Amino acid sequence: MNQIKKLAVILAAGKGSRMDSSVPKPINKVCNKPIISWLIDSFKACNIDVVLVINKKDESFFKEYKDCVNFVYQNIPLGTGDATIKASSIIKKYDFTYIFVGDSPFVDSNLINQIYSTHKSTDSDCTILSAIFEVKKFPYARIIRKNNKIVKIVEERDASKEELLSNELFCSHYFFKSDVLLNYIEFLKPNDKTREIYLTDILNELLGDNKSINSLLIKDWKKLVGLNTKEDILWAESQNLN
Repeated sequence: MNQIKKLAVILAAGKGSRMDSSVPKPINKVCNKPIISWLIDSFKACNIDVVLVINKKDESFFKEYKDCVNFVYQNIPLGTGDATIKASSIIKKYDFTYIFVGDSPFVDSNLINQIYSTHKSTDSDCTILSAIFEVKKFPYARIIRKNNKIVKIVEERDASKEELLSNELFCSHYFFKSDVLLNYIEFLKPNDKTREIYLTDILNELLGDNKSINSLLIKDWKKLVGLNTKEDILWAESQNLN
């Protein structure tokens, strides 16, 4: 029987200006370990190949990973969708693809395996991670449901007052059938205001075509939080998440 091939694409090319650091955001340490190392180690523990999407000028900061991951370059920050497109030639070699942002260190190997098992049991085209954020708010996309079914995913900046009331947040962790991802990503268009291509838009394209999107709802929302500032790192360290 052919072995199922899974790939993890970690998006790590953003400027991360809010971190106010001399190194790229994913290289900053949380709990004495670079943010990106937590993610790479979790995927490697699951025997999943890893691609890091980085800016070429930052490659020296990621040199310790060159023997365990493949590098793909996004030298102009044109959004998460564009970063994923840059990795498409590698994605097509795999059956399934994880797309994760590079600032969420505490999505561990157990969650990574759960995404896959949930995806297979539901035969979904795309599975995402979400959580109910009741205590601490973050500027993440809102998941909108009707009769418990996902009908829309909307970025906070674009959400209506009613949509902003949704406490189920999407933190940009995806798992796709690779052929579905490749079929849809090429049709994503730049945002009218920022001219960036957002991977989040692919979800509403899938919903519009009646493709199946399933959400693995995580009990511990803290596991999904992205670290964008030094204050975020201090907060994460205080939560004993590792």
